Amino acid sequence: MSEIFLDNVPRELREKVLNITNANPSTLGIFEELYNYAKNNPENRKKSRSDILGSEVAEESIIFQLKDVSVLTPFRKKLNLVFSISPTTGRPTLSLSKDMAPQLTLTELGRSIKFATFLPFPEKTNVIYLFISYSGPGQDPSVREVLLLTLNKDATLLQLKNSGLLASGLDDFAHCVEYIRKQAILVGFRISDPFSAANAGPRPFYVEAHRGTKEGTLYFLPDHVIFGFKKPILMFSSQEIESITYSSITRLTFNVTLTTKDGEKFEFSMIDQNEYTLIDDYVKRKQVIDNSMSEENKAKTAHKDMNSAEQSSLLAEAAQQIEDEGNINDIPLESDDEEADNDFEADSNASDGSDTGSNSDDDNQDEEDEEDEGVEEDIEDEEDGGDLYNEEQHNAQLPNDGQDSWGGGVALGDQFNGGNVNDNQFGLHNSLDNAFGGSDFNPLAHDASLTVEKNVIDDEEDSGVEYD
Repeated sequence: MSEIFLDNVPRELREKVLNITNANPSTLGIFEELYNYAKNNPENRKKSRSDILGSEVAEESIIFQLKDVSVLTPFRKKLNLVFSISPTTGRPTLSLSKDMAPQLTLTELGRSIKFATFLPFPEKTNVIYLFISYSGPGQDPSVREVLLLTLNKDATLLQLKNSGLLASGLDDFAHCVEYIRKQAILVGFRISDPFSAANAGPRPFYVEAHRGTKEGTLYFLPDHVIFGFKKPILMFSSQEIESITYSSITRLTFNVTLTTKDGEKFEFSMIDQNEYTLIDDYVKRKQVIDNSMSEENKAKTAHKDMNSAEQSSLLAEAAQQIEDEGNINDIPLESDDEEADNDFEADSNASDGSDTGSNSDDDNQDEEDEEDEGVEEDIEDEEDGGDLYNEEQHNAQLPNDGQDSWGGGVALGDQFNGGNVNDNQFGLHNSLDNAFGGSDFNPLAHDASLTVEKNVIDDEEDSGVEYD
């Protein structure tokens, strides 16, 4: 005999079988026969499942029935909710059936159903939840399953009136809730209705919240807290809550962390600030400890404050550095090389870019005479046609009605010197213009010079400086 069949058995079961076969090797064959029998007879497994669900519901055994109820959990179907008497045990059962064939059956309702309640549907006023927490057949009683149904108020009211269970003149759904609750008591369990207007005492409430990335509704009931209804659905007794912590508080939202007596933590985020008072009053009535100002949370807050202080210090240091280095408008944009700037300014007086270090006095004198004549002619030409030239060139270079990239047509002089253009700046333009031609340098330099050109020409005549 071989142990190969054990490879197809769950690990925990395989270990138990091996413990037995190691102590008594002769039992290995028995386990293998049992495995092969179960594997080759699927009808036995199908029959056992049918026994768990229960036999077909007999019409005469039905105590109460709601047809075409929308089931959301544990599966999504439209089924009939049926209270009936089991033909085998003679005890009441709750089943979800289709065509009288049960899809889910609960027995021993007084013990298996731990909690049941009606809950409002936040987005739809014409729909109500029926929430049932239970322990399945043969399961550990501490393990809870959830049965979640939705009832359409108008359809349910009409169905009960047509079946003669309610008087035809009743139009309030509260009569349906009352009737269903009485039927549940007859079969052994109770359904609460905490949001009923007839209830005295503090009102239950619900808030919209997130758990991780899942959006849902957080219900604060008299004795329970429920978050749903995307799986996994959370439910725990309010008596199990040991402490609450508020965190990530902003102008609009805040987070809540509920810690149970077993040490489990459930954080719910993005809760509207307007709901704070309701939650705070609820936990105070339950005498829940507020751990928001505990030493652990203070340490977290202090750490955040330290980081904020460090960031503020870095910002202040950067601001002081800028202040020490001078106005940001004084920073040269063209080059960071100081030697290159000095050499360029010295050379800018040359008319044709020739070497200023030449020792020929005659050549220099001849060039200066020619430059004086050229400058005078240029000034006269610009005074006659300067306005037309400036307007045409300026419109050609500035798109969108003159709104250039420097901010709505602001002149270069305004950006750097508050509108006061010095001689070196004007000399720089003329040098570029003569050396490369009026259209060879980039549009930004051209636009900037055109804005200040006419104002400076008037000052040239009295400046006593020779321009190139």
